[in-house]
Amino acid sequence: MRLAIALIALPIILLNCVSQVYADRGTIPIMNVDVYGPGQKAIIAWNGEVERLILSTDLYASLETKVLELMPLTSKPNVEVVDLKIFEEIQILMMRKMPRTISPEYKGGLEIIFHEKIGPHDITVLKATSTEELSRFITDYTIKMGISHIPPVSEGTYAILKDYLMRGFNYWVLDLVDIPSTKRSIEPIAYEFKSETLYYPMKISATTKGPIRINLYLITPEPLNENNIPAKMQIAKYLPSNQNVQFKLSKEDLATIDLKIQRLFDGEAWFTAVKYEGDTRNIDFDLEISKGPAKCRAISVRTDENEYLLGENVKVKVDFTHLNPGCVEVDVIHLHQIRLEILDPTDEAVSTWQWNTNSDLQNTVTWTTSKAGEYIIKAGSYWDGERLEVENQVHIRVLRSGLYDPNEAGWILSGIVVLVTFIIAIALTSHILIQIRRFQK
Repeated sequence: MRLAIALIALPIILLNCVSQVYADRGTIPIMNVDVYGPGQKAIIAWNGEVERLILSTDLYASLETKVLELMPLTSKPNVEVVDLKIFEEIQILMMRKMPRTISPEYKGGLEIIFHEKIGPHDITVLKATSTEELSRFITDYTIKMGISHIPPVSEGTYAILKDYLMRGFNYWVLDLVDIPSTKRSIEPIAYEFKSETLYYPMKISATTKGPIRINLYLITPEPLNENNIPAKMQIAKYLPSNQNVQFKLSKEDLATIDLKIQRLFDGEAWFTAVKYEGDTRNIDFDLEISKGPAKCRAISVRTDENEYLLGENVKVKVDFTHLNPGCVEVDVIHLHQIRLEILDPTDEAVSTWQWNTNSDLQNTVTWTTSKAGEYIIKAGSYWDGERLEVENQVHIRVLRSGLYDPNEAGWILSGIVVLVTFIIAIALTSHILIQIRRFQK
């Protein structure tokens, strides 16, 4: 039986593969089976305490296969399969609520396309506290399901799983889905769980390569703005008016979408459509929106790639926003110290930079890799150099070039010396034994 493994919410590789990959959803084929995911859509309703996340993905493969999807969560979820019609209701609402300046016949880029649904799902919820524990369960689970020849979890995927576990994502939903050779939509899965933030796991897709489009339909007690969402995402627009796809939902509107979503809110709520379009390699963040107003300051740190070869230069860009729109600051003498640091796999700083500013700041630095491994690049703003205001971080991976690793030169040289010494010892021993035999004759 063939298997491809992907992480839900932006499916990601759990397995190594030697065959060529054509993956715009972050899936990887195994045993010459290519798995594609052309689209991803989710409805996320959050009342400040409980989130109901309804996710549907489009997948197809060159041959019939299986896909194991994972969803990392911070608390124990209730999981159920829901009808694809829930997204059709979202489509109808977006068309009905569009500004009057747009013709009702105009559909622009808002149409949600579906294919034949797939079922049934085989769902397991587990709690894991370590990457080894999670990897072992996945291996045991696939064997139990009669799937053999499973390669080990790749280093990049292992690092991402570890990152989620270190951030407190101990609950994981496993969903084994049969994938046909024709394009179809997987039946939506609803996850309901306690959450201090509106949450959608984007970062989990970073080990895959290729373009992707993600449409998220957010339902919240208050309206959202661009300051609430990550810099690489944007609020969807009605075209050609360029107005935000955002509107108020009545209690009746909520009920037409999903009765369990309606029960999350006391009366009305706000709908906001957000999207991400780009390469999966640039997804180094999760969507997390906190309760209450947006922070007045913002900082982001970015790299030009997520993976580098040993000896390559890493360009790191820091972007600090002193005051977000709508924010004011009391006229007090102060400064904001911007700190940038690169942490190695042992969490020790290998390079650091500092700047002081009283306004917006953009800086780009270059760091040369000298040792293979996983690194964290962290940027933060400190009021008067003491109190942390905002921070952001990204993860990168440095790979051995296969040509020369200066940090391993000593080991290589030692190995050569040992090998040469061993060969000489064998030669001398052989020579002595030959001489002894000649003498005995």
